[in-house]
Amino acid sequence: MEHTILLVDSNSESVRANKGMLEQEGYEVVTATAGRPALQKALENPPQLVMIDTSLPDIGWNELSRAFRAEKATEKVPIIVLSSSVGLDNLMIGGESYADDFLIKPFSSLELQQKVLPLLNDKTRQGRVVISTGNAELDLKMGGGIPLGSLTLIEGSSGAGKSVLVQQMIWGSLRNSFTLAVFTTENTLKSLVHQMRSLSLDVLDYLLLNRLRIYPLEVASMGADAPQHLLELISKKAHCDLVFVDSLTSAIAQCSGEDVLRFFESCKRLCGNRRSVMIVLHSHAIGGELLIRLRSLCDAHLQLHTEQVGDKLVRTMEVSKIRGADKTTGNIVSFEVEPGWGMRLVPINKVRG
Repeated sequence: MEHTILLVDSNSESVRANKGMLEQEGYEVVTATAGRPALQKALENPPQLVMIDTSLPDIGWNELSRAFRAEKATEKVPIIVLSSSVGLDNLMIGGESYADDFLIKPFSSLELQQKVLPLLNDKTRQGRVVISTGNAELDLKMGGGIPLGSLTLIEGSSGAGKSVLVQQMIWGSLRNSFTLAVFTTENTLKSLVHQMRSLSLDVLDYLLLNRLRIYPLEVASMGADAPQHLLELISKKAHCDLVFVDSLTSAIAQCSGEDVLRFFESCKRLCGNRRSVMIVLHSHAIGGELLIRLRSLCDAHLQLHTEQVGDKLVRTMEVSKIRGADKTTGNIVSFEVEPGWGMRLVPINKVRG
């Protein structure tokens, strides 16, 4: 579903610039040059977000925000206030204010998305709930976020950054108040916590609050029964919003293609409105025909690669498919992994330059 944003601003140059920026990101934009016509437009066709400039000719922004809150059709529509830096001291968010957030002009497309995405994806306002990485720029490249209830395949070669992506998604999901179970064949509890902390993704508090459970697995001794044992463990985590398997590769080493397919089909059945299963898999662990079937079965498919560009080893992520995404997918992004930062997207033209 395409989100509609109502942009209320009397400055034609500002309207043209911000409308173009929003439309480039895939939003439908309705404009108004004054407060009262804006309210009338919103009552006729309620938007999913309202952006109000502080300098309107007929009404103050806080009074207009209050008018939106007083109407049944618009009482839950999030509001972002647009202001110049000189007006920052007069802005109020929360308390006596009816606005949800503010943006200081001029702002970049990235700054815009960092404000817009969390409000559009707020699960207390919208029926659609998404899994966020906690990184607005990365979420944007992933179609706005993976809808909760999806079976997701994260696929790639060794060293491509699969585990770092998973750790970023764990962090973002915990910050969005989800409950998680992580089954890992790659780490111990201590090593996983240490790795995430080195990326400034500290999850210790969530472990203590019982919102995150980490289960290291020794699958070598299970042989061909490993997928079935893993499925039983996942099934017992019905209270969890998200289940991560990082990775499935060693668990299916002695299994037939049909066994692997049945495992994915069973995980698909476990997914629902309030539950997602996210599976990490090495690209070369299974044959091409089976891999195509698994990709088709999954609701979301993220594929990570490494490639040599000059003297640099570059990591890329291809967002192949996300069913139910707000925005188009198919994006290919390059990224770096930095201590104390985590995943940092890098423009492809910069990498190749």
